[in-house]
Amino acid sequence: MLLKFAPTNILKNLEENKKNCLVVVGKEPVQICAVKDDINKSCQNNSIDKIKIKVENSIDLNQLDHTFNNQSLFSSQIIYEFEVSDGVIKKEIKEYILKKIDENVEDIFIFYFKKDFKEYKKQNWFELLKNLSLVIVSEEPDIEKISQAINDRTHFHQVKLTNEAKELLINYSMGNLMQAENDIKKLKLIYDNQEVDESMLLSLITNGSKYDGFNFIEYCINGDMNKTNEAAQYLKEEGVQPLMINGLFAWFFKAVSRIKLSSNQSINSNVLMKLRIFGASQNLASQTIRSLTAKQVVACLNKIQEIDQIGKGIKMGDPWLEINRFSMGIAKMMNRGINLKNG
Repeated sequence: MLLKFAPTNILKNLEENKKNCLVVVGKEPVQICAVKDDINKSCQNNSIDKIKIKVENSIDLNQLDHTFNNQSLFSSQIIYEFEVSDGVIKKEIKEYILKKIDENVEDIFIFYFKKDFKEYKKQNWFELLKNLSLVIVSEEPDIEKISQAINDRTHFHQVKLTNEAKELLINYSMGNLMQAENDIKKLKLIYDNQEVDESMLLSLITNGSKYDGFNFIEYCINGDMNKTNEAAQYLKEEGVQPLMINGLFAWFFKAVSRIKLSSNQSINSNVLMKLRIFGASQNLASQTIRSLTAKQVVACLNKIQEIDQIGKGIKMGDPWLEINRFSMGIAKMMNRGINLKNG
């Protein structure tokens, strides 16, 4: 059975599917962390012993055999966690592990493969394990799963979010689960058992700043040149990294370009959600798509790429100066469009 998303209560899922083997394949860190957290919680709640084994080319069969044959007589169940290296694994090691899965039906075998799922498809040992296992593909989840992922992580860390705060967290993290995970951990430390609303979350992610990256984009798209310039100067003085702000512009304009440059320019909430645009940002995206030409959107993407290269030292220049010029240019274009409509 193949899952595209890590479930909660994994041991129960294995039992219900009559499996004693779990394969986790991929490298999305938060999903891997979620699996390990869930397993550790089950071990603590049920007094289950857990043994970690690194499977690599240098592993010795006698050493592996010693690990299996020297466990406590008082353990009713053992979980074996195998970290599988990217290198070549000896045939005798593979055969031994398959044999133990078959013999030790009361124990649980968990395998972590670090590469993408497609890279293992033609490997015979992986295919044999896959057929014996519940398989979790640890990759960046589809946009429909982002909300579920954040729900699962807030539940695990016992953090309560209002619906508005959850929407803001999704928006701010741009679908990046690691960013969301870090913010959830901070919320736990600061607010513990309090329900976190939008203003509390905004205070955390902006460090109480007067402006943040989302304000900045909002002022640009609304054509407010004074506020755009003020926000740019403020963020620079506050020491905000220019590449972080440029990354928000990249996220926003990539989504805009996907619709603007497509043959079907239908704009609706579902389409925007699939492009990782949520909440109030959807109105801004719709406004941008209607106001800018395809040529202008492409020019914005090119400028964003140039700023990225400047920020990384690939090109000469001052990234904040270029962000200021770029944002003022957008505000001017949008302001012109708004005035034309009102006229």
